[in-house]
Amino acid sequence: MKIRDMLVLPSAKILLVLLDGPKNDKEIVSILKMSSTTYNENITWLLAHGFIQKTSDGRYILTDKAKQQLVNVFLPLLKYIDKLKETIAVSTS
Repeated sequence: MKIRDMLVLPSAKILLVLLDGPKNDKEIVSILKMSSTTYNENITWLLAHGFIQKTSDGRYILTDKAKQQLVNVFLPLLKYIDKLKETIAVSTS
């Protein structure tokens, strides 16, 4: 699966939202404008596979497993971001 395909998956979108910190169901659904069916399927999958945890106050947080997976996905993109920065600097000079 290509990185661009992974980033459009609902479960990946939930993980990215949780990068900003703990969120409850209502906050996540509101941010992503996701149907309740899609949300429930994906939040259940993320919990079952250990990518997120539910706190005692009902909010979700990323696990170390999720953080490592996000690093694995995004780290290869850094070289492309640097190249994009270079092309922007050249074109604005």
